[in-house]
Amino acid sequence: MRNTQAMSAKNEIRRAMRDRLPLPPDQRGAKSARICAAITALPQWRSARTVAFFAPQQREPDVELLWQYAMGKVVCYPRVGADGLSLYSVESLYELQPGQWGLLEPIADPARLVIPADVDLILVPGVAFTRTGARCGRGGGYYDRLLASLSPHTCKVGVCFDFQIINELPNEPHDIGVDFIIAE
Repeated sequence: MRNTQAMSAKNEIRRAMRDRLPLPPDQRGAKSARICAAITALPQWRSARTVAFFAPQQREPDVELLWQYAMGKVVCYPRVGADGLSLYSVESLYELQPGQWGLLEPIADPARLVIPADVDLILVPGVAFTRTGARCGRGGGYYDRLLASLSPHTCKVGVCFDFQIINELPNEPHDIGVDFIIAE
């Protein structure tokens, strides 16, 4: 049973962040470029063979800039299915198409299914994060379930704008945190 007090607090955080997002396109672009530069500076990025991106909404940092640094890496994206998120490899952004809720997703091609344990680094969106790696998502638990299925060696990188880093978040037993927070 979910903690209604924690759910209520998370919903309040989601409302507060929604009021601050999205950013004007020029600010989002400049901040996203700084975020992507910080990601590529991570030793975990440089050594990763398989990386999981997310297709950003207008209110999230644009991580698609990382494609120019992904040469030699297997890049995969999540796709919403009946059992939650599954990861599929893609060779370009043009292989993504609008899926559930209008988010860009890869085609569910069984030959391109990526086993979560094979992911070396995953970029994780969120509404808010703490400096210690706690995360508040959009509320469906999709990323919590995906993160729980990853290898303990997978580097989980929370991606957000500076103002999305807050001092504390309510924590529920199913919440999965991240290893690093990258903001501009």
